[in-house]
Parts: sequence; C-alpha cells; structure tokens
Amino acid sequence: MCAPGYHKTSYQALSLRGVARLRGWLRLPLNYLITRFKKPSAGAWMPQTWAELECKETDLSAECLQAISSPREAFKRLGYTEVGFKKLKRVLSPLYRDDGGINFLDSSRRHFGQLLYVKMHAPPPISTDRKQVSIAFTSVFPDSIVSYTNNTKSPFGPVPKHETLGVPSADVADIYRRFVEHLKREKEDPRSFPDLQSLQSWFDSDGVEVFEYRVRRGYFIRMTDDEVAAVRCKLPPVLPN
Repeated sequence: MCAPGYHKTSYQALSLRGVARLRGWLRLPLNYLITRFKKPSAGAWMPQTWAELECKETDLSAECLQAISSPREAFKRLGYTEVGFKKLKRVLSPLYRDDGGINFLDSSRRHFGQLLYVKMHAPPPISTDRKQVSIAFTSVFPDSIVSYTNNTKSPFGPVPKHETLGVPSADVADIYRRFVEHLKREKEDPRSFPDLQSLQSWFDSDGVEVFEYRVRRGYFIRMTDDEVAAVRCKLPPVLPN
C-alpha cells in the first residue's frame, strides 16, 4: 500500500492524450514538450477519504455555495438527498484558492452523485482566478464502476474497471439522463448502499484504489517532510471565507 501523505503531481508522467485533455489539442506539441521539463508541483494530502474531506455546510465559503446553488437544487429535483459536505483541508498548491462540494444519493440508494466547486489561480501571464463546477453520477457494478461527469479536463488516464464518460454540459438533468440511459444497457443492477457507512466504505476503498494506481503510474509522488516545510513557507496567508 502507498502511505498517505502530501503528494505532488508529475506532469512528466502525462501521456499525449492526458496533456490534450488538460490543455487542448490545438497547442498539443508545445504543451507536451513543456510537460517533459516541468517540475512536479505541490498538491494535497492523499488519499482523500470521506473523513478527510468531510465538513459542515458552514465550512463552505459563500462564493462556493453561490456557485453550486443552481445545480444543487437540480439534484434535489431529481430525487437526490444530500448525504454530506466536503472540502479539501490540507492543500499545498500556491495556486489553490477555494473548493467545496456535496455528496448525494438517490432514492433507490444505487446512484451516487457529486457536486464539486474548485477555484484555482492561473499564473502569469494569465494571472486570473478560474472557477469550475463539476457534476458527476456514479453506479457500482460487480466488475465495473460507471460514471458520467462534465469534468472533461482531467489529465489522468483511465483507471482499470472504471468507465468514465465526459459530457460537456452544465445541465444536471441532461448528464443524469445520459447516465440513466447507459445504465439501462447494463445486464446487472448496480450496488445498493443501505446506509451511509456502506457508501463511505466504498468511497474510501475506491479512492484508495484509484490513488494507488496513479502513484504506480507516476502521476503522484510523495513529498518529503523537508519539501512540505519548504512549500508551506511560501504559501500565502489563509483568508477568512
């Protein structure tokens, strides 16, 4: 097992397709060349378990709650119930500005939903904050995990047994419709989560599996104590929400 801790992201490990997902196909040759020489950047504590992320609604910033207010109501209209709030607590990236999210479960207790908000600063020459609201629906089958999401810019490649399909839309109902249509083609029913503990246990085991796979692929590299201390000295002061 890979030991929990602060990890940095190695862009040198990204494939051509991964760089294209992150930066687009138009300038792929230049951006791929840049990643070959780019030093790994400080990230966050990994793996990100349910307990590590769990927080109260009042811990989320007003800006975050405003950004996710509309899709949050859309989840509720689809019959989803909120089963927890989450937020990164141990982040070392100097570009990080804010984040937050909500976990959902539908009335059948078979469809897991996630709503995530992230605000990052784009360094010079852009020098602006970028915000993203991600929507995801997931169901767990005996031999696979099916997810539909509008987060189409993740640079990391596919994970074994995970089928993740990107939908370039901010419409929760549209993403959900495509998700349900896909599930109709499955030969087995998805796993049910009878209580919150069963959902949390699956969330953690799946998160650890994905994390360890990406460590083996070289995407994440554990930081030394000296590296963590050096990065912390350079971080800007934490501002109140």
